[in-house]
Amino acid sequence: MRFTINLASQPYEAARQFRQRIGAVVAALALVAVTLVGYIVYQRVQSRTINQQLSEAHREIDSLNREEAQARAILNKPENRDVAETSEFLNQLFSRKALSWTRVFAEMERIMPPDLHVVSMKPEYNKTNDLTLHVVVATGSRGRAVELVRRMEKSNHFRQAEIVAENVTANSGDQSAGPGNIQFDIAALYLPGAQDADDETGTDKEKDKTGEQQQKAAAAVPSTAAPTSAGAGAASVNSAQNQPRPVRRSR
Repeated sequence: MRFTINLASQPYEAARQFRQRIGAVVAALALVAVTLVGYIVYQRVQSRTINQQLSEAHREIDSLNREEAQARAILNKPENRDVAETSEFLNQLFSRKALSWTRVFAEMERIMPPDLHVVSMKPEYNKTNDLTLHVVVATGSRGRAVELVRRMEKSNHFRQAEIVAENVTANSGDQSAGPGNIQFDIAALYLPGAQDADDETGTDKEKDKTGEQQQKAAAAVPSTAAPTSAGAGAASVNSAQNQPRPVRRSR
């Protein structure tokens, strides 16, 4: 049996490997710390820029609010009250005149899914003088109403379409329900001055029609080169046939 006895006053230790490992861990931690410090500094710089932009926007809003308050104070004076009421009435009248029911009906007919019945349409103006169109439709499936909302969002005339109310009616008592007994109230911002979908493709269709007409006109024009060459060939053949042949004499 063997026994290992160490008689040294200071036993040997693997300090070199321990220092290397500790150094690698410290270097990794230092790299992570530098990365975090750099990210924090970058975020502070970005937040400072955003805060400056926000403060400028708030100052502009405050100045606009002060100007609006001054204008309202001038309009609310007794001597200017009649002018303010007249201008408000004319602005509302002009906004209502911008609504064309013909265009509204044409757009709704274009985007309306099948098995949907329009019960009513009601325009409303909010505080910012934007036109909100409330469309009440009746159907037997909620998917049809959702499809109408999707088509309204894709249209150029509607924005922020959503279903605001849903009611279930009796088929026997309500004859306006049409093909279904579920009524959906859909609200959307209506843009009267937006371009129609048909107008966007009208120019391309006119170009295609013009190109087809030009091709037909080019095909209808007779070619003058071929008859001329054919006539020249026929004249040469006829002239060759009309020439006298040489007479051979027998010896």
